[in-house]
Amino acid sequence: MSLPSIPQKSRGRKFVFGLLFLLLFLQSLSFAQPQLDDSVLFREGEVFLSKGDPERALWRFKRLVTEVPQSPLVNEAKFRMGVCYTQLKRPQDAIRTLNELFPTFLSASRMVQIFSLLGDNYLESKDRLTALHWYGKGLLVPGPANEELRKKVKSIMDGSNSEEELKSIEILYRGAYAGGYAKLRLAQIAKARGNDAVAKGYLAELEKEYRGMDYIAQGRLIFGGPSAAMKSKYVVGVILPQSGINAPFGERALQGIQSAIKETDSPLVSLVIRDSKGSPEEAEKLVEEMVNVEKAIAIIGPLLGVEVDPAAKKAQQLKTPLLTLSQKELPSGKGGFVFQNSLAPSDQIQTLADFAVKEMELQTFAIFYPNSPYGLYFKNLFTQEVNRRGGKLLGSVAYQEGQTDFGQEIRGFFKVRVLSKPDARRKKEEEYKPLLSVDGIFIPDTHDRVGMILSQMAYYGIKGTFLGTNAWNGPSLISIGGKAAEGVVFVDAFLARNPSNATARFIEEFRKSFQRDPETLEALSYDAAKFIKEILESKSVSSPLQLQEELYQIKNFKGVTGLKGFGEDGKAIRALSVLTVKRGQIERVSP
Repeated sequence: MSLPSIPQKSRGRKFVFGLLFLLLFLQSLSFAQPQLDDSVLFREGEVFLSKGDPERALWRFKRLVTEVPQSPLVNEAKFRMGVCYTQLKRPQDAIRTLNELFPTFLSASRMVQIFSLLGDNYLESKDRLTALHWYGKGLLVPGPANEELRKKVKSIMDGSNSEEELKSIEILYRGAYAGGYAKLRLAQIAKARGNDAVAKGYLAELEKEYRGMDYIAQGRLIFGGPSAAMKSKYVVGVILPQSGINAPFGERALQGIQSAIKETDSPLVSLVIRDSKGSPEEAEKLVEEMVNVEKAIAIIGPLLGVEVDPAAKKAQQLKTPLLTLSQKELPSGKGGFVFQNSLAPSDQIQTLADFAVKEMELQTFAIFYPNSPYGLYFKNLFTQEVNRRGGKLLGSVAYQEGQTDFGQEIRGFFKVRVLSKPDARRKKEEEYKPLLSVDGIFIPDTHDRVGMILSQMAYYGIKGTFLGTNAWNGPSLISIGGKAAEGVVFVDAFLARNPSNATARFIEEFRKSFQRDPETLEALSYDAAKFIKEILESKSVSSPLQLQEELYQIKNFKGVTGLKGFGEDGKAIRALSVLTVKRGQIERVSP
C-alpha cells in the first residue's frame, strides 16, 4: 500500500514557518545575551590594576580588545595589557603587545611610557643594551617622564664596571644622554684606580661635549668641585642633595638654578655646588664652608626639611643670606638672613580653603590622607582653615603610604551599599550607592596616588569636588585618574600651559638645555637664582649684609612662579594660582 503524497504547496508553507521560527529563536537568544559594555570592562580593568591585581585586570583588557575590536578604547586597553604583562613578568608578551601600538596615533607622553616599558621588558630579558636603546628613544621626547628615564639609564651603567662595555656605550650614544653618562662612569672608574690624568681627560671632554646635562655637577665632585671664587666677582653657593634617594629632586632644583645663572655669567657670578647628602650635619657644615672658604655672597638651598633648621641657624650666625627651597615652615622673625622661596603648606591651604568656601560655596568636607607626617600636617592645617571659614568637617580617613586599594576606606566612610543583585542584563558586575555625601573631599597626596584614589572613588559612585595641594600638578593625575579627574581643584605657583612671555622664555630655554619641560620645583629654583642675579647685575653689592638689605627692598620682581619679593619675615610674596582639570587639561581658574 502506498502512502498518500503531501501536496507541494503544504511542504512550502511548512518550510516558511520553520524558517520564521528559527529566526525568532535566534533573535530571542540575542536579547538574552547583553551587549558587552567596553567602558565598564575598561573601568573594571583600571580598578583591578590600581589595586595591584594585574591578572584580573589583564583578563578585562584582553576581553575588550578581542570582543569589542571597534571600541575607541582598544588602544588604551592594549597599552594597559602591556603594563599588566610587565607587572606579571611576561616580557615577550609585553614587547609584542606594545609594538602593536606604534602604527596608531600616540601622544608624546604615551610614546615615552611605551619606550620606558619596552626598556623595562628588555632589561627583564637580560638585554641591557636594547633596554638602553629604548630608554634613549624616550629621552628624545620632551616631557616630565624624562627624569625617571634618566634614572633608568644611569642604573644600567652604574651596575657596570666594564670599561669595554662603557666605552662601546659612549661611542654608540655619543652626543646623547647615555653617551655622556658613560664618559662620567669611565672618569669615576679611572679616579678609583688612581689614574687621575685619565679621569681629568674624561671630565674635560664631559664639560665640553655635554654641557647642560644633569650629571655635570656630579662629575665636578670627583675632584672636589671647582672653586669659582678666583674667576668671578661674586660666588653663589648651592647646597642640594646630589646623592641618595633625594638626588633626583636635587638635580631638578639645580637645573632650575643653572637656567638662571649660566656659565656665560661667570665674569660676574658663578655657582659653587655642594652635595648635602640629605644630612642636617652636612648641610650645616657646608654653609660654613661656603661662607668661610668659598666667600659666597649668598646661598641657595637646602631643599629638604630635615636639613633646613641647622643650615638656617648657621647662615643667621654667619650673617649670609640663605634662600631655602624647603616647604618646612620657618619660625617667624624680622630682618633675618633666611629667606623662604617655596610653597609653604599654610599658604597653599589658606588659598585652597578660601576658594572652596567663599568662591565655590562648599559647606561640608571630608579628608582622605596618607598616614605620614606630611599627610597628618596637611590634614590638621585644612581642618583649621575650613573651620575658621565656617565650613564643617564631617570626618577624615587615614590610609597607608604604600596603599593602592582604597575600597575599604571609601566604602566604610561613605557608607557605600551594594544595590540589588545584578542579573544577566546588567552592564556592571556590581553597582554601588553611597549613603553619605559631602561637598568637598581633600586629599593631601601626590598626583600618582591621587589618580588611583579618584579612579576608585568614581567606581563606587562618590560625588563631590576633590581638593588638593601643588603635589597634584603632575601627569598621573589625568593619565591614571581619567575622567574622574575632571573638575578637581588644587593650588600651585607654576603652570606651563598658556604662559606669560617671561615664563614662555624660561620654558623654551629650559627645554633647550635639558630636553624636557620644567615643573614647579625647577621654576621656584629658577626664581631664587634669578632674583639674586638681578640684584648683583643692577646694584654695586659689596657684602652679604648689603645683599640682605637689597633682598628686602624689592617688591616688584616678576618671577615665573609669581614671586614679587620677600616680606619682613623672609617669606615669599606671591599669589598662588587655583587650578582645575578641564577636558583632560590642567587650566588656571584664579587669579
